[in-house]
Amino acid sequence: MASPLHHLVDVFDFSPQAPVFTDDIARQHAETLFAEVLRRLEASQNDILTKPFQRVEMVRLIHRFALTQTSKDRTLRSFFSSIMVDMAADPDEVDLDSLPLNVVAFTDYLIANFFLPLKASSGKTPQPTPASLSVPSLPPDHILPGSSHRLATLRRDCLLRDRHRCVVTRKFDRAEAIARYEADGYDATDDEGQRFDFSTGQLNFEHVEVAHILPDSLMSLDGDAEIVRSRKAALAILDMFDVGVRHLIEGPSIDRPTNALTLTGNCHKEFGTFQMYFEAVADAPPHTYCIQSLLPFFSQVPQPVTRTLFISEDRTIDAPLPRLLAVHSAVAKVLHMSAAGAYCDAVLRDTSELLVRADGSTNLGTLAALRLGGWWNGIVV
Repeated sequence: MASPLHHLVDVFDFSPQAPVFTDDIARQHAETLFAEVLRRLEASQNDILTKPFQRVEMVRLIHRFALTQTSKDRTLRSFFSSIMVDMAADPDEVDLDSLPLNVVAFTDYLIANFFLPLKASSGKTPQPTPASLSVPSLPPDHILPGSSHRLATLRRDCLLRDRHRCVVTRKFDRAEAIARYEADGYDATDDEGQRFDFSTGQLNFEHVEVAHILPDSLMSLDGDAEIVRSRKAALAILDMFDVGVRHLIEGPSIDRPTNALTLTGNCHKEFGTFQMYFEAVADAPPHTYCIQSLLPFFSQVPQPVTRTLFISEDRTIDAPLPRLLAVHSAVAKVLHMSAAGAYCDAVLRDTSELLVRADGSTNLGTLAALRLGGWWNGIVV
């Protein structure tokens, strides 16, 4: 008999295949069954479904925030396959007795193979010195994701596109401001030709960083079998949010300006850990977003705030892709509204308390899996 892990690996095999539903009637039945099963599970008030996060709500939210109908369909198929219920079944014939444990296995798989790895690897884009205008000696396709060549070029391009400013706070990069001050004194200007306001001291300046929208480690498929398996599992779950979005971050695209923003260090950490997200504003200029913080009392800027992202004047440097920001937003909402984000944070806090506690509650197994999967380097920060 196959183990639960092998069963779930099969469930998340999203290789090219026929559509999930042959017609709208079959889809509507599955959606009705989905809603009814989740309702009955919640009504059961089973503690294992609410600890250490809201498992039923997580499943519901993933379906709700999936960006395409195809992604919603795949979420339904994955859920029903994992709990071993036929999507065509009559709701009254579904036996709830075995479902809670299957839901726990399903949501644990999502945490271990997607949400926790993303939280562990996000917010950590290295910050190399911006590249010179010389072309790297290796073709882009031959340079690994996250390499110093790519990241230096990415930082240079994002700083130019975003005018050396954090796209959220609008603070100017401190290092660049100092360089311009040393060259031009009080006549130093920003990228738009406006003189710097030195009357407020350092308040207008702060070190800025380049932040990946989706982490570059997501596409690092080089390594041993466990690293490859871990990445493929994460990409399969990514399809539950937006089928095909992985093609926008394949190869060198993961380290292109389309997948990056310029942020202050605090905003980078907040955004990278999915505690800040960008939501497109309808009936507004292109690339206009309402920026929400899930930690409003601790955020660096008043929340929410609306910003129109910078566009390079000659259009030679691409803007961040709305589709990638939408996926990031969906993940952030699922993590927050299901309390899974707080659970992941608690697990990752164990990296600073690696000795097993007296009650044995340290998640050493989970941390070991993150390290084997290449999501965490084992260094306590």
